[in-house]
Amino acid sequence: MKIAVMGAGAVGGYFGGVLANQGEDVTLIARGDHRDAIANNGLRVDSHWGNFNVSVPVTNDPGEVGAVDLVLHCVKLYSNEDALKLIEPMVGPSTNILTIQNGVTSGETIAGVYGWDRVLQGATYIEAALMGPGHIEQSGSTARIEFGENDGSVTDRVERIRSLLDKPGIQVEASTDIVSTLWTKLVAVGAFGTVMTAARASLPEVLAGPEGESTIRTVMEEIVAVGKSEGVDFEPNVVDEKLSGGIEEAEEFKSSLQYDLTNGKPLELDDILGAVVQKGRSAGIPVPASAALVMTLEKFKHGS
Repeated sequence: MKIAVMGAGAVGGYFGGVLANQGEDVTLIARGDHRDAIANNGLRVDSHWGNFNVSVPVTNDPGEVGAVDLVLHCVKLYSNEDALKLIEPMVGPSTNILTIQNGVTSGETIAGVYGWDRVLQGATYIEAALMGPGHIEQSGSTARIEFGENDGSVTDRVERIRSLLDKPGIQVEASTDIVSTLWTKLVAVGAFGTVMTAARASLPEVLAGPEGESTIRTVMEEIVAVGKSEGVDFEPNVVDEKLSGGIEEAEEFKSSLQYDLTNGKPLELDDILGAVVQKGRSAGIPVPASAALVMTLEKFKHGS
C-alpha cells in the first residue's frame, strides 16, 4: 500500500517511521524544522524495540503526494477543518482514512467530508515525544493501535490494514466495537488530562490533594453517563479500573493537553471533554464537574 501520515509529529511520526523502516511505501506530512530535519538527515526513532534512522519522503504539501491507499490521520483535533481540505489530493478511488486522534468525534467529522466508506476509527496507546526536529522517542512496551469499522464488522479493508500495521514495534488489533473502545479510552484521557491541566499539577500532586481523586472519579462517572446515553457498552467496573490504573502509573503519567497548555499551544478541549459536556447537555445529563473544567480552560484553548 501507498501510505501517507498526515501530522507526522511524535505519534504519527513514530508509526510512519516504523512502517518506513520495515520497507513500506510511506510519505510523512510535516512542517517547519521537523520537516527540514527529516528531509536532510532522515527520521531518528529511539524506541523500546531498538533505535534506527530511516530515510523517508517528507513534505508539507499533500498535493505533492498524489492518491494513496491509506491516510494515517494524526493531526490535532482542532486542525481537522484545515487538514481535511489539505488531504483531498491524496484521496483517490481506493483511499482509506484511519484516524487515531483523541476523543470520540473524529470519525464522524471526517466521514462528514469523505463518507464512512473511506473512514476507519482508531485508538492509539503510546508514550512518544518529539525530542527535537527529526527525532522521536518512544518509551515503554506499548505502541498499540486498535481500530475498526463504525458498525463493528471486520471487513476486508480492516484485515488488509491490520496486516499492514502488524510490524515489530506496532501492536495492532481489529476491534469489533470501536465506538466503545474510543469512549473507554476517553474515560481516562478526558478525566486525568483535563484535571491535571486545570490544576497546573502533575498527577501525583493532584492525587495528594483532598479533592483530587474524588474530582477525577466524578469526571469519569460523567463521561460514562454520557457515553451510555449514546448507547455505548462499558465494562461494569470501568471507572474503578481506569482510576486505579492511573494511580498505579501516576509518576509516569503525562498529559498532551497539559503539555500544550504549558507550551502555549492550542488545546484539544472542544473535542475531548468539551464534546462530553455538549453531548451531556443535549441528552439532559448533568455534567457539572466536566463543565467547570472546560470553563476553566476555555480562554486558553486557542493557545498563547
